[in-house]
Amino acid sequence: MANTDPEFHRTVTAQNRTQLRLFLLRLLLFALPLLLITAPPVAVLALSGEAFRDLEPVLQQSLLQQQGLIGFAWNEQNYPWMKRQAILQLPPLQILALGSSRVLQFRREMFNCPFWNAGYTIVTVADFRTFLSTLPAEKRPRILLITLDQWMFNSNWRQSTMDTAPAHWTQNPSFSLQTGLRLLPDVLLDLIRGRISVSSLTQQRNDAPWGLNAWQNTKGFRPDGSFAYGRQIQQRLTQDPATPDFQFSSTLQRVATGRDRFAFGESPDAATVEQLRALLQTCSEQQIHVVACLPPFANAVATALQDSGRHQYLQVLPDTLQDVFRGTPHELHCFPALADCEADDNEAIDGFHAGEKATLRQLLRMLQQGSKLNDCCNTAQLTRDLAAAPSALEVYP
Repeated sequence: MANTDPEFHRTVTAQNRTQLRLFLLRLLLFALPLLLITAPPVAVLALSGEAFRDLEPVLQQSLLQQQGLIGFAWNEQNYPWMKRQAILQLPPLQILALGSSRVLQFRREMFNCPFWNAGYTIVTVADFRTFLSTLPAEKRPRILLITLDQWMFNSNWRQSTMDTAPAHWTQNPSFSLQTGLRLLPDVLLDLIRGRISVSSLTQQRNDAPWGLNAWQNTKGFRPDGSFAYGRQIQQRLTQDPATPDFQFSSTLQRVATGRDRFAFGESPDAATVEQLRALLQTCSEQQIHVVACLPPFANAVATALQDSGRHQYLQVLPDTLQDVFRGTPHELHCFPALADCEADDNEAIDGFHAGEKATLRQLLRMLQQGSKLNDCCNTAQLTRDLAAAPSALEVYP
């Protein structure tokens, strides 16, 4: 039978409150060290914009004010959504650059027509069509400037990759609590190693950086979608041994061992060639003119690939691609090595990324070959820009 004595209930209630306070105190004492440990990395991620903050308003401001660098150290999965979202916010484009990181050195300053660089969004040839399918008809470009990475046509590399789903570009992942929490151990470790300066994140800067790479290394995407390599440029120009892929050593090692993008291969992948045909057909139906480039390797890397004897598909790839483009209104320009656009290895960011100056040389060669891009370029001005380039890697710093 239940006890109905009011005094008994008051005593029990008081005991429960005391126990609850003791429990909360123990919980606080237990959680306090964890809070002290996680507070610095949380502050770094939030202050820099690396995590715990929505990228959309920052992107809108960058496009509106045409300033600000967006560069993530860990959250590069934000870029595909960011690139497509920018296209939706911008006025209709005459030229859209699309591809992997190897298309990123095409700059707005090179063109007289509305331009946006949506590079760093494409992995496979099939991805081009999928990406275009996510764009409303009124946002499709008149000219699609694409890079066809050589490894896209390597059957052995294709086996390790998957085509991309539309959600990869249509869903905003930037404000993800789970992603931010997962980064805390990495950020804490970098703080302990002295790789991150928390005080610098509170300083006022005219370049309005967003993301830890933009803050720490002045490295990230410009308002035209092209990529600034920041501190890496100075490292490369001064021959700093700490430069990524210093003297192309990492790339040359992968060529020798047939790893990653440089997997050995005998002949171009037939299925990928057919996907390219389908892309050209789709673009014809949508009245999009394709200007495709087979982008250059550094000369030392191109020589190593030719001498390896195990990357035979590269030798026949230009002719294979020419057969696909033949009979279509679209263009293909092949630059297997920097020498093919009159550039040397000083103009390479690394073993397979041409710098801005080499990319301008590439564009000028395309214009000389009668590209439709002549409608949007001033060859005389671009030639003057090339002559006035301040370094081997920059034209428009």
